[in-house]
Amino acid sequence: MSITKLLAAQKIDRERLELLQALAKGSVKVELDKANQTIADSKKNLLQLEADAKNLKDNYEKLSKIITDTVALVKKANQTKSQDMGEYGEYLSKLSLFESQLADIERKIIEKSAAFKSATVSVVKASEFVKKNSQTYEQQKQKAAVQIKDLEAKFVAATQGIDEKLLAKYQAVRKNKAGDIKDVLVPLTADKRCQGCYMDVPAAITSKILADGWAVCEECGRIIYKA
Repeated sequence: MSITKLLAAQKIDRERLELLQALAKGSVKVELDKANQTIADSKKNLLQLEADAKNLKDNYEKLSKIITDTVALVKKANQTKSQDMGEYGEYLSKLSLFESQLADIERKIIEKSAAFKSATVSVVKASEFVKKNSQTYEQQKQKAAVQIKDLEAKFVAATQGIDEKLLAKYQAVRKNKAGDIKDVLVPLTADKRCQGCYMDVPAAITSKILADGWAVCEECGRIIYKA
């Protein structure tokens, strides 16, 4: 009698779980999760870009000063090049190198600026999407909440009179398998297997099922009953 009632209650419970799963994996929820992840990733990227930009700015200023100082040395060496042509050539070589490095920093600054702009646009677009669709999702949640509450009440009513030990075990397994909507209460197949995991059921467990009407599967933890 308890098994029959619990099988009927399990259908109600599965309907509740399917509703929860549909809500969690619905298109609106999935897209909202993606948008929120985009916002989080883009904000993290913006922080890194800001740090990179600061370093580039500092390096640019330092190198600009070095170039200014080197230009002064080149002018000075040029005035006395008849005395030390080697020193003059060395300054010119360094100046060329510094100017190349400065141009590279300028290129990186432009790239970082473009990346910063792109990340900012991503945050704005994703934020607009979240704002626009959050209300739709909240409405879906509210509607589902009413249905879930109704199903929970039906489950409680359907489990009245069921053996307390059996019901407690069902609820414990269901809690342990959170997110799994597969049946907790499964039949013993004709070839003595658990229909939950399809593993062979030991003779001792089979005997218990035949004697008591149900037993716990040693492999998957589900409740096996005599069909």
